Amino acid sequence: MTSNPFMTSVRFVKLALLAPVALTMAACSGPAEKGFVQADANTIRQRTQEFETAFNTKDAVKVATFYPGEGVLMPPNAPTIRGREEIQKFYVDLYAQGGTDLEMDTKDVRGHGTLAYETGTYSLNRRPEKGAAVRDRGKYMFIWRNTGGAWTIESNIWSSDLPEMLPLGN
Repeated sequence: MTSNPFMTSVRFVKLALLAPVALTMAACSGPAEKGFVQADANTIRQRTQEFETAFNTKDAVKVATFYPGEGVLMPPNAPTIRGREEIQKFYVDLYAQGGTDLEMDTKDVRGHGTLAYETGTYSLNRRPEKGAAVRDRGKYMFIWRNTGGAWTIESNIWSSDLPEMLPLGN
């Protein structure tokens, strides 16, 4: 069987054209990003329960560890708080205002790779030293990030379902 020089040339051209495409595809694929799976959602739900427990023991230091150093907290009727130390101070102040009995009910946890969001409802008592106790309720959202195998709250926002109570004359 003799070799056809024309067919050899065609094969060479095809190979020359396809090689860069194959190399580009191989270079771009890189390591596959870990998908967000049910186990991640379960871990986040567990972390939320741990957050609730830490809050209810009035442990502002432990609550702050749920946030990374550059975490963001967006409480209702207050400016945005940035950084773990400032977040810890916020919770110390909230406890001083009688913040207690936090209950959280996760409604949804979804994610992609190392980012996830959680939405749900909350209720919280405020029992100041003077004045009547108030039961607040509303909704929240946590943005979680998995860094080094640990899910932390990168950003947190919540809002009350109740109207803000303003003193008369304002």
